[in-house]
Amino acid sequence: MVVSVGSLGVIGGKPPHRRDRRPRSQVLRRARSFGLTYEQFNLDHVSMVRVTSDLVGEVYFYWFLDGAFVAMTRSAEYQINLPEGDQARVECIASNDASFDVVANGPATPATRVVIWWISSASSDVASYRVEQQKDGGDWVTIGRVNHDASLWDYQLVTPRLDDLASYAWRVVPVDQAGNDGTAVSESARTIVRTPDGPDFTIAFDEGTTRVTFTEAA
Repeated sequence: MVVSVGSLGVIGGKPPHRRDRRPRSQVLRRARSFGLTYEQFNLDHVSMVRVTSDLVGEVYFYWFLDGAFVAMTRSAEYQINLPEGDQARVECIASNDASFDVVANGPATPATRVVIWWISSASSDVASYRVEQQKDGGDWVTIGRVNHDASLWDYQLVTPRLDDLASYAWRVVPVDQAGNDGTAVSESARTIVRTPDGPDFTIAFDEGTTRVTFTEAA
């Protein structure tokens, strides 16, 4: 399997001034990382990351946002919507393998975001979806809204960065044309572990030999 792997830190762009709504595109960063050349462009509040790979032939680009797999594209560009000042680590794996295993071969760093995925509502009058997040059993907070598109079978939304060792739950609420909420689809709470525990060792000191022995606990 031939792959190119690299990463780039991306910072959310600033929306245009109220008096000037013309789109503005600007190259913010260029970087070279493990066989991939990265460029970041900002167009108002949208950040575009473009990569150039050394691979030839059919190339597939697997994109990760803060460790979470978000998309596979044939295009070498990926669009990211970040609030002004927000930061994210974008990693791309370019491969000639269309069946590349993103779980087994993805970034080793723990994910700091989660991708919420759901299937399109079968209701004929659904207008949008409201995605809500609950932290440590607290109040539900809206983290995104997605308009219904009859041509799509499924949807996804990437969460904001999540706190280490906090428990999160998510739900997707369909909203009809009149603004009424439908039945929510929920995902069970999970604890985010961004910094795994270190190994547990037993330390023994032999006074006769002054030897220190480290034994990893079972």
